[in-house]
Amino acid sequence: MRFRPEHYLEASQERIDDARRLHNMKRYAAAIYLAGVSVECLLIAYKTRKNAEFESRHDLVSLLRECGIADFIHRRDRIKLSAMLGEVWSRWKNNYRFASYERLLSEFKRLNLDRGIKGDILKPNSDIIISNALEIIRMGIRQWTSKKS
Repeated sequence: MRFRPEHYLEASQERIDDARRLHNMKRYAAAIYLAGVSVECLLIAYKTRKNAEFESRHDLVSLLRECGIADFIHRRDRIKLSAMLGEVWSRWKNNYRFASYERLLSEFKRLNLDRGIKGDILKPNSDIIISNALEIIRMGIRQWTSKKS
């Protein structure tokens, strides 16, 4: 199956919507995974818009550098974008797709993503990754449709 940049952009929007639905259904592990995938899709959309070949699959930091989205964003928004991506990256790795709920819970504790959280630590972490991913996608879509890009 061949994908054009617009396909990745559309997928990013669908994946974040799916992540929000899963979060509302208390399926936090799946919501966390799909929120990260949504950001990956957006960055790949920009990367393939520049060049159809790319090597940094699943590495959000490298994709951000390679994709060129930062070239179209105001400086203050670049700092915000980097901070939001950091929040996503700290809670998402591609291999989380293989993790059970308990395994992801254990990993988040190992990463100290449970500090100050009472109850299910995946719920607030799901909130954090989804809200940051959603804002990254909104920012990316605004730039995608602007005349600058």
